[in-house]
Amino acid sequence: MNWKLIRVIDAYMGIPLLFGISLVKKLVKQPSPHPDGVKRILLIKFWGIGNIFMLLPAIHSLSSAYPNATIDFLTLESNRDALTVISVVDNIVTINTRSLPLFIGSWMRAVSCLKNNNYDIIIDFEQFARFSALIAHQIEAPEIIGFDTLGQRRSSLFTCAVPYDNCVHVTRSFASLAAIVSCTPELPSNKSGLIVRSDVLSRGRAILDECGIRSDLICLVMHIGTSGNFQDRRWLPERYAELADRLVDAFQVRVVFTGLREEAFLIRETVSHIRSESAVVDLSGQLPFADYFALIASADLVISADTAAVHLASALDIPIVGLYGPNSPTLYGPWGKSGLAIYQQLDCSPCITNFNAKLHTCRHPAGRGACMQAIEVTDTFQKIQRYYFDPEAPCRLEKLDRNES
Repeated sequence: MNWKLIRVIDAYMGIPLLFGISLVKKLVKQPSPHPDGVKRILLIKFWGIGNIFMLLPAIHSLSSAYPNATIDFLTLESNRDALTVISVVDNIVTINTRSLPLFIGSWMRAVSCLKNNNYDIIIDFEQFARFSALIAHQIEAPEIIGFDTLGQRRSSLFTCAVPYDNCVHVTRSFASLAAIVSCTPELPSNKSGLIVRSDVLSRGRAILDECGIRSDLICLVMHIGTSGNFQDRRWLPERYAELADRLVDAFQVRVVFTGLREEAFLIRETVSHIRSESAVVDLSGQLPFADYFALIASADLVISADTAAVHLASALDIPIVGLYGPNSPTLYGPWGKSGLAIYQQLDCSPCITNFNAKLHTCRHPAGRGACMQAIEVTDTFQKIQRYYFDPEAPCRLEKLDRNES
């Protein structure tokens, strides 16, 4: 299904639909809280694998507050592998968007299945989609919590609507919803609570061995794709190639390129511009998500466009460089201890926001992609060098010190 079409339908049909439902809701008796306290919690987040990882601090907070409660997750089928790998919830229920019949059928089955679970709390983590608020209403719970986002008219179906703050990182916005449920006086920290198993690291090491990358060499993962729905976030392949060459020449790093199968052409084009061909490996479209997770967990440094790889690396606390243009790193930048955002912040940036449902029109005189083209290779290389490679770098890569000792 076309994501842009889905957002348009959600935007123009959602408001009158939610308004009508909210009127009916006032006349219908609502479920009563469980007499023995919170037993079951349902979390809802549909769009974006990166958002799944940004939810980890909030999930960690809920698990700590209610260690005996069952926490279920409703999401899209395309996110199942990510949730399965990180193993932070008890049950995963999905909606399939590959076709309209699958979408409607899986929607009805999900609601029917979850409605029988008698949830005490439902938390809707979508910032602008009305569809998630509708589903939360269909499933029902004594307490339904979600964002009151300016202009989106979603809050009428929530028992507790939290004003969406567009000036703080999304991890903290998500944590603000969890804080209400867990009754914490302060927002949870940005710690994901994610523990990487030894077998995952072993698999990551095995992948690097298969690529001929020795354990004493710096492994740099470059993820340059952004999926077909967010092409304006792409940096030029020749610039990725030049940056890779400069890092190989200066620090003898080895570069592993990753990306979706449908974006493998971007990696092929990038590799065609690279001088240091022996120092790079193309794994685009070749890794199932579990292997991709293991690779990122075993990397020394990740450089990525503004996409899920930034948040996967942040959750694993792997040094990550994110490249930003139409989106704001204030909201969606790296959030680990060693993240670096590259962002020129033109006068028209950001143009992708949660107030316009991520539906935007480029207003720059130079046309689409001007904000990403404003990111220069030399400036990016120098920032990476100062942040990760210099002797006094604030986030100097650990392997550099180990190799020198």
